[in-house]
Amino acid sequence: MQPPQLVTTTGHHGGLCHGLLPFSPPRSMVDFLRLSAGTWLSVRSVHHFDFSPDQSGESNLIITLLEQEDETVQRVCAQQQVPGSAATIGARFQWQGNHRQGPADERYGAVLVDLPGPGQGCGRLVRDVGYVEATPVISPYRFDEDGLLTIHTVYDRNIGSERCWFLNEDVRVRVGTVQLMDGPNLVSYATETRCTPLEDLEQVRRAAQGRCE
Repeated sequence: MQPPQLVTTTGHHGGLCHGLLPFSPPRSMVDFLRLSAGTWLSVRSVHHFDFSPDQSGESNLIITLLEQEDETVQRVCAQQQVPGSAATIGARFQWQGNHRQGPADERYGAVLVDLPGPGQGCGRLVRDVGYVEATPVISPYRFDEDGLLTIHTVYDRNIGSERCWFLNEDVRVRVGTVQLMDGPNLVSYATETRCTPLEDLEQVRRAAQGRCE
């Protein structure tokens, strides 16, 4: 990650102003997924409108990029009878208990593929397993000017809506709702913080140890 840059600009009264270059959030799905790649600590709060078990808690969200030519991307497109050439990028999302060691369980994951639309900042996401119902779905999405991503999904029995945005390169927020025929069924909120790879932590440890010797 690049450090913030000190910039000089002209203020309202013509004087020079010094400050840090502000964070510019992604406004396309390609940029959004590339910035999302990595492991995140997801702290989630869930409010059910029925008596379902509480799903609040913490977990690791592992996001792996898949390029357009990846066979997994092509398989997901074929599953929905979409030409693989229409895809730009894909990503594998996997959830894992934050105290669990080893690879993530493939049963708790999904693959998303981006199909950009004709307009700027909009398109469709092809998903091999839905978030609300475990069926393949296609979800329209759009980015607002401030980088807010909205995804809308219509299932057989539910309607899901999710909004996600970055506060900076290492913190993002997700808010989701699920609607049934008779009204709202679920509201969720998650704050996700990027986890530093173990390899980077080891480099920091070795550097600190070297300075002490």
